[in-house]
Amino acid sequence: MDRLADGSHALIDYKTGAQLTPQMWIGERPDEPQLPLYAASAAEDIGAVAFARLRTGSMRFMGFSRAKDAIPQVKPCQWDSLQAQWRTALEGLARQFSAGDARVDPKKGFATCRSCDLQPLCRVHERLDALAQAADDGEGG
Repeated sequence: MDRLADGSHALIDYKTGAQLTPQMWIGERPDEPQLPLYAASAAEDIGAVAFARLRTGSMRFMGFSRAKDAIPQVKPCQWDSLQAQWRTALEGLARQFSAGDARVDPKKGFATCRSCDLQPLCRVHERLDALAQAADDGEGG
């Protein structure tokens, strides 16, 4: 957490990965919920969130802010609206988790499975088998 010129705070996550984008924070199931969770629950006045990409030849900030030019290359946005979206999405995920919702539902379908290290523990194939059985029985769509 850093203090910005206007007195608010910036949450910055330093990353070395190449596939980062602030779009990973958007939607009902954010891919990278860490910064939105911190921003939505912080006691401090948060004015920006950003990834700081640390790669040779490709160092930069990427994110969203309340004010223009709060952090170089970070885009100003409808800040209050964005934080409300984050709260709604994260509270929904928390409710599902605390209710024991453990349905097999990869966010990006089976493309998610290709990069998962937990395949031996996963139940996604139960879903595949059930879908195949339904199709064989004439119930599939």
